[in-house]
Amino acid sequence: MTKAQFLIDLERDGYVVLPNIIPRSSCKRFQESAWEWLESFPYGFKKDDPTTWTNENLPYSTTGGLYNRYSVNHEDFVWKIRTEPAIIKIFEQIWGTSDLIASFDGMNASLPINEQTGRKDISATKPWPHIDQNPRTIQNFELYQGIANLSPNGPLDGGLCVLKGSHALHQEYFDSIGGFKEDQDAGVKENGYTYKIDEMGWFKKKGCEEVKICAGEGDLILWDSRTIHWNASPTGTQTRFVTYVCYCPRSLMSTEELAQKAQIFKDRKGTTHFPYMNRVPAERPGYYNALPRRPDGQIDPANRTRPRIEPEETPLMLKLAGVVA
Repeated sequence: MTKAQFLIDLERDGYVVLPNIIPRSSCKRFQESAWEWLESFPYGFKKDDPTTWTNENLPYSTTGGLYNRYSVNHEDFVWKIRTEPAIIKIFEQIWGTSDLIASFDGMNASLPINEQTGRKDISATKPWPHIDQNPRTIQNFELYQGIANLSPNGPLDGGLCVLKGSHALHQEYFDSIGGFKEDQDAGVKENGYTYKIDEMGWFKKKGCEEVKICAGEGDLILWDSRTIHWNASPTGTQTRFVTYVCYCPRSLMSTEELAQKAQIFKDRKGTTHFPYMNRVPAERPGYYNALPRRPDGQIDPANRTRPRIEPEETPLMLKLAGVVA
């Protein structure tokens, strides 16, 4: 069987953009629902009033708009994208099976940061190059992560930045410096590693190009978890709307792990992008921001443990959640 071109590109570059995967109507519904979700908290945020575009008026997020608390992972509008047939079909091609499970990841609604028409209370995010894979297993492919891009995403609209081709060079780099650095390792269970900015020079000398990925409304962005990446803040006039999608074969989980995943779903808890790891950020031991907090550091009294609008539990959803075979 001839390999799909997008898989050839993924294996070569470590990332790819697939155009027109999500219908525009689905993108518009997501945008409208995300605005409503932000306005549903009792802190005074209003979509049409930029003076309310501040941390004091918004629910807790990381990097200025990444939401992975408040059970937003299981909001109806997030599941609507997670169950888009065309997205799932792409991951079926990747894995060669239709028996997939999904991550319970969050969504991103990043308001533009600028002095004229956008947020003025925070600065644009600086690069924080990292990989989402254990450096101990860096020679092996483990996962392709996905972004459902739900609004126009040009050069000034923030988004995913990658070091093209870096996914294939980690072991060579580690060998050249005597192994990975313990203080930059997220640990065996964390599945991550952070690079320092000055380390990027080695990869660039090897031909790795820094790319800020631009994508159209409805495009699907995929990248290898080993590809060095970070996110950029939007600084133009467009709010960035995306949700994170990731799927892998059910066979990667044991019966006991699937039962735990099904319970996480029933409890409407969020996970990281690894579908088979059952890692719940809101239950991370000793992590200060495990629960959402207000700007003064207090735990958010408006925290939610169930979504504002429950998703309709379709057969496809229950299959992806590990509830049914």
